[in-house]
Amino acid sequence: MSNKYEREIEEILRNLERTEPKKGLGPKRGPRTPRERRRMASIRLDFVEWCLLIASIAALIAGGWAYAARAGNIITGLIALIGFVFVLLVAFSHYITRPRYSPSSTRYNNVTSLHRNPLSRLAASWHLLMLKLRYRNRNDRER
Repeated sequence: MSNKYEREIEEILRNLERTEPKKGLGPKRGPRTPRERRRMASIRLDFVEWCLLIASIAALIAGGWAYAARAGNIITGLIALIGFVFVLLVAFSHYITRPRYSPSSTRYNNVTSLHRNPLSRLAASWHLLMLKLRYRNRNDRER
């Protein structure tokens, strides 16, 4: 790796260390603003997640109904069929939910995707960790 990249990575690591919270000090517990009080957690699920949620709920309802009735009947069969349909939708969701625009009309049509080794992210994290440790060791020796 050239010195230019090493210096840039070291600068990024220095900036990260500056922004890390101090140890022993918890988050500030000051008064909340009215906007923070009104903020509610919203659940945003995409098509596949909704299908999995509906299939799971249908399976639980069908199983509970069959357990309570001590035998399966037409109602449990219909609920199980609904769950099965949603599981099939999940399986075929890649073909169902395609983008509505053509790939050639995208803004960045000249960008080629990198087909990299799946372990490259792990290797990059390892190299960053080694640089961070080297940077810390060098700073400790200077002090």
